[in-house]
This record gives sequence, C-alpha cells and structure tokens, in this order.
Amino acid sequence: MLKNYFRIALRNLWKNRSVNWINITGLAAGMTSAVLIFLWVQNEMTYDSYHPQADRIYRTTAHLTRTNMTWASSPLPLGNALTESVPEIEQTTSIVFAYNVIFSVNNELFSEKDGAYVDKHWFDLFHYDFIQGSPSSFFRQPFSLLLTESKAKKYFGNNNPIGQTIRIDTINYQVQAVVKDNPSNSSFRSDFLIPLDAMLSIPERRNDFMTWNNFNALTFLKLRPGTDSRRIAAKITGITSTNPKMTNVILGLEPLKEMHFETDLTSDGKMEHANRNTVYIFSILGVFLLVIACINYVNLTTARASLRAKEVSIRKFVGAGRRSLFTQFILESLIISALSVLITLILVRLGLPWFRELTGKSFANPLTSAGMWKIIGITLLTATVLNGIYPALLLSSFQPLNVFKGAGILKIKDVWFRKGLVIVQFSFSVILIICTLVIHHQLNYIQKTNPGYDRTQLFTFHLPWTIFKGQTNEQKGTMFDAIKQDLLSYTSIAGTTVASESLVRLESHNVGSADWDGHDTAFHAQVTSLNADEDYKKVFHIEMAQGRWFQPNNPMDLHNFILNETILHEFNIRQPVLGQRFSFLGDTGKIIGIVKDFHFASLHDKIAPLVMYNRPDRRTSFFVKTQPGKTTQALTAAKSLWQRYNPGKPFEYSFLDEEFDKLYTADAKLSTLILVFSIIAILISSLGLFGLSAFTAEQRMKEIGIRKVLGATVSNIVTLLSGDFIRLVTLSIFIATPIAGWAMYKWLQDFAYHIPMTISIFVLAAALAIFIALATISFQSVKAAISNPVKNLRYD
Repeated sequence: MLKNYFRIALRNLWKNRSVNWINITGLAAGMTSAVLIFLWVQNEMTYDSYHPQADRIYRTTAHLTRTNMTWASSPLPLGNALTESVPEIEQTTSIVFAYNVIFSVNNELFSEKDGAYVDKHWFDLFHYDFIQGSPSSFFRQPFSLLLTESKAKKYFGNNNPIGQTIRIDTINYQVQAVVKDNPSNSSFRSDFLIPLDAMLSIPERRNDFMTWNNFNALTFLKLRPGTDSRRIAAKITGITSTNPKMTNVILGLEPLKEMHFETDLTSDGKMEHANRNTVYIFSILGVFLLVIACINYVNLTTARASLRAKEVSIRKFVGAGRRSLFTQFILESLIISALSVLITLILVRLGLPWFRELTGKSFANPLTSAGMWKIIGITLLTATVLNGIYPALLLSSFQPLNVFKGAGILKIKDVWFRKGLVIVQFSFSVILIICTLVIHHQLNYIQKTNPGYDRTQLFTFHLPWTIFKGQTNEQKGTMFDAIKQDLLSYTSIAGTTVASESLVRLESHNVGSADWDGHDTAFHAQVTSLNADEDYKKVFHIEMAQGRWFQPNNPMDLHNFILNETILHEFNIRQPVLGQRFSFLGDTGKIIGIVKDFHFASLHDKIAPLVMYNRPDRRTSFFVKTQPGKTTQALTAAKSLWQRYNPGKPFEYSFLDEEFDKLYTADAKLSTLILVFSIIAILISSLGLFGLSAFTAEQRMKEIGIRKVLGATVSNIVTLLSGDFIRLVTLSIFIATPIAGWAMYKWLQDFAYHIPMTISIFVLAAALAIFIALATISFQSVKAAISNPVKNLRYD
C-alpha cells in the first residue's frame, strides 16, 4: 500500500512539476533562511549553558550607590573573602583580562589582543576541552601558558607545543596545555590563559590589584544546591559593607546564563553582550519566513483543488476512504518538504561561510552538528504540518456526486482563506520593506551626521608606558614634543597631536572629582574626561563656542580646563563662565574655553558633560593627520619612528574612520540581515503570486477569449486579472504600516539622535510593494491578454 502511495505521489508531482517547482523553490528559500536564523538564535539563547552546573554559577556585580553606576568588575580580594565568610558558596574564582600582550616566539614578535589571568579554581567552575596537558599541569608553576588549538597551530604548526617557550615582556612562559577553541556561544573569548600567580608575583602589580578600591577583576561563584541567590546577594553585601572601601557598594549576583543579555552595566568587563529583543525579533522573523513559504504551497494546492476533484471522486467510488486519501496528500507534502530539505542542506552549506562572517559566530559544520540537525528536523516537521494538514483535509473532503453534478467544489470560505493567506504573506513582506528602509535611512544619517570633528585621513598609535618609566612630567613633555617634531618633519604628515584616548569613543569617566564655584557638594558630578595637548583642536578641527584652546609654552594651561556646552547646561555653572575656578582630579585652575558640543560616543548615547585638560604625564596616544594621497608614506614614517623609541615591538595602528565604523557594527549587521531576509521574503511572496496569477489566468482563458472577441483591449484584460491581487496587496500595506511603524519607532528610541518617522518612508515602501506585485502578476496577465481568442474558444 505504501509503495502505491509513493508511486501515485511521484506521478502527481511530475505531472504538475511547474507548480511543484515553485513550491520546492519557495520552501527551500524559506527553510534555508529559517535554519540559519534559528541556528543563530539557538547560539544566542544557549550562551555559557554548556558549562557543567551552569545553573549554580553566578558573577558578582557592583552597584555604586553614589553614582548609580553598575560594574561587572569587582576587587580581586573579594573571591577569597566570600569563600571564607559565606558557607552557602561552594567555590569562587577570579579572572583578570589582559590586552595587547606581545608574544616573542623564536625572536619574532606577535600581538595578542585577548588573554587572561585566572586563579587555580577556574577550571573547577568552567569547562574546557583539553587536547594536551591538564589543569594540574597548567597550575604546576606560575609561569605557565595555556593556548587555544588555533593559537598553538599558529605558533608551532604541527610540532608539539607542550614545553615550548613564549617570552612575554622579560619573562619566559612555558606552554603546559592546549584546549579546543572557545565555542561560539561562550562569553570567554581568551586565546591564552596565564596563572594569576604569575601576575601577582610582580610586587607593583600585586599592590595595585590586591586593594579593595580597585575594581579590576571578574569574580564568579558557585552556590550550593538549593541556595537562594537573592538571599546570598543581600548577605554578601552585608559582609562587605563593613569594609571602608565598600560602604557605598551594593553587590549583586548575575546568573552565568544571563550574562550575555545584560543591558544595565556601566562597565561590562569587556565581554560580548546582545539584546534579547533582537533575538526575539529574529525568532519571529525565522518563523514568518517559514510560514510565508508554506503559504505558497497551501494557496497553490487549494487553488488547483478543482483539477484533482475527479481523481478524488473516482478513488472514493472504488472504495478509497478519507483516511487513505488524507495519507496520500500528506505523503505528497512530505516528499515536497523532503526535496526542499535536500536543497536547504546544500544552500545552508554554501551560505554558512557568509553567515559566519556576517554574524561573527563560528557555527559548526551543518552536517556534523547535532544542533543543526535538530533545527532542520523541527523545520521539516513544521513545514510538513503547515503544508499538509489543511490541503489534505480539503482535498479528501470532496463529495463525488457533487463533483460529477458540476456543483461548486471550493466554498466561499476557502477562497477567502486563500486571500487571507496572501494578505498575511505580503503584510510581512511590507513590514520588512519598511524596516529595511528605516534602518538604511538611520545608518545613512549616522554616516552623514557631522560629529563635530574631522576624523578623515587620521590614524593613531599608542606608546607603552614602559618607555616613560622613571621620567619626570617635564621629561615626558620634552619627549612628546621631540616625537611630534620628528613626525612633522615628514612631508607626508600634515599634523599630529597627543591625547589620552581616541576622540571617536571616549571611555574615561569620573564621578565626584569635579568642583567649581557654586557647586552643590551633595551633587556628585559624573563627567567624561579627555587629556589633550595644544594641537588637538587644530588636528581634529574642533570649534570653540567661547574662549580659547590650550596654548603652547603656557605653563598656566597645564592647570586650566576646557568644557563642552553640555556641561554648562547640566551643571548650571553660573555666567560668565570664562575665568571661573574649576578643579578636577586634584588639580585646580580656570575655565579658559568652551567647545561646541561634538559626539565622542555613538549616536545611541546623548552627548555627556566633558572636561578637557592638558597634562603630558597622562597621555600616550598619538594621532597623525596625513596629507591627501600620502597615507602609506605617513605610516612608513611613523613605523620608523616607533622602532627608534620602542625597538623590538610590533607597530600597531588604527584609522579613526575604522574605529568610527566599529561603533555601529551591530547596527550594520542588523541592517544587512534584515535586507537579505527581506529580499528572500519578497521573492517567496512573489513566487506565490506568480503561481496564483498563472493559475487564475489559466482558469479564465475562455472568459478572456470572449471578452477579447467582444472588444476588450490588452490593458482591460491586464487590469481585470491584476485587480484582485493589487487589492489584496493594498490591504496588506494598510495592515503592515502601523505594525512596522510601531516596531521601528521602538528601535529608533535606542538612538539618542535619530531620523524622524516621515510619511515618505511608508509611501516609498507601499510603492515598492505594489511595483513588485505588478511586476510579478503582469507577466502572466499580459501573456493571457495577448493570447489568440480563437485558440481559447476552439473547443466550445
């Protein structure tokens, strides 16, 4: 019996291969999109869940009550203090991140950006797949090194890395362990680990890190089974509040599995975070892409039901029951879904490298990942159910006598059901079109908005503090001036300046260190600070609103300050501002200038109060403005100068345009994903319209022939065949517009500065939707309209 079902199913599929081609293509496109999206969603929702007993692991947070700031970091001594004082805590461990570490391997220098120091309990809480070595061998002596598999291969190729030496600064570290690369759903991205004891063996660093007023570590703890985390959070705050350094700090506990979606951190501990709402949005997107692909199948199958009415009736006359007919049609749906899955596997394999690059996730090979097969299995089941149940129930419900009497086969409600599906399909497409347009306009607005400074043809490099060790402030200033003059001696360099950090994103925040005449001491002012020299304004083309910039060879300007316009408004500094006393970071001087507000963070954030000062001892970043067309020569000049002052270290630099683009990497990825999946959704919807319009034209050929004989023009026929579909698309536009408008309004609220939601965006989206629908329908409409009426009426 089953063999017979398959034979009939394959025969029907071949007979209607043009329609089934549309079904399979649409389903494959929808399933491929859904699989990729669900793969990403699964990765995001399972962050850090692979660690054993992850449900009992937490990271401490520190909420500073005076400033209303929340940090992921904590003092390094906290872990040991909690282990000794709180019996409900089973184990604690700490990590201190290390950045831009220089490896010396066989006298060749490499810069590693992601590493960390961990204590001896790290592997008691967190799981790593050891390829060589073990936790015990790694902690056997402090100057050990653990590498990921890719880093071990980078440095030692196919040779055994265990026992090999890598020099960091003046210390030789020995590789004692190799682990598999970090999973794509891990918050810990370190490419190498070093025992914390190695860092603490240096007296200066030990004194710095082991103090309670230095929040420079992440502290993790594992609670005993059945422990209430909220009660423990209150308990540990009560314990640490007796420490004079922690009196204004409320400690909290963040579950390990929730760290990835933290949104309230002022300092995030340099871990990757995501927006849970974005994950939900893409989950819905994946479901809808699969649904609209299935809508094509349902619509085309039910629309063509009349063509199979006699087949069903005859089979019922010879004894076929409704159950056997239902099984037959479900089997046909399953075959189409299975063929779509085969194509989906190929498309996923081809598209996964692009998807990895776009999302920045190292997803596993789809053919070897159990998670991928789980997603594909669920997608196949969903597609089969959506494609099969209703069409199978409809086709198996025909009454044979009604068919042979010529009575109507499809009820009015079935027709309206199909129209409803078309509306749902195009509503979703219109929503995506509107979202794509809004996101594109916002990103374009970001690129074109004047940030208030010039970042073009600028690159930056950072001199390490080690070269200034033992120098006085005056000696440091003299060295900075000498380096600047050396740079300016090259004709390829137009200007140079020295500052504490890049203007693209200032990250130096301070609370309570600012004071001025009339300041309410109960108000702890939070400001962003920038340490810049006298050439900073000229290089970045910053505009002054009042007063002047720092002057060269003016010793008083080493104590004076420049503020931005925002600080005047928010702190209510009395007028006249210029010449007033101002104190910051223990230094007192006068306000000599006010700069016009400029964006020193992304447009997601409002411009914050900014204090600029001129202290040579607190800045080491050089910013170099190149002459047009001479960037390569300028980089060569800077590199030669770097080797003179910092021999034996690799020269690292970055362009400010690239740093600016990194501020909006997540937004750019979102825009690209929405655009790609919008195109796929539109293509799937258009395939469905194409199939329905072809069937409609085929069913009305005789009507069209009669109308043409009676004088109807081609335009009349095209309007007749297109009218119903355009009305459905128009209704879709009216349904989609408020939904998309609300969604994009909420998305834009994440930007402190954004485009207005103008009617032109919705008009453009509507015009695009109607144009796409007309372009899809018109082919079949025009083909039917220009056909020979005599041929269509020959047999009537």
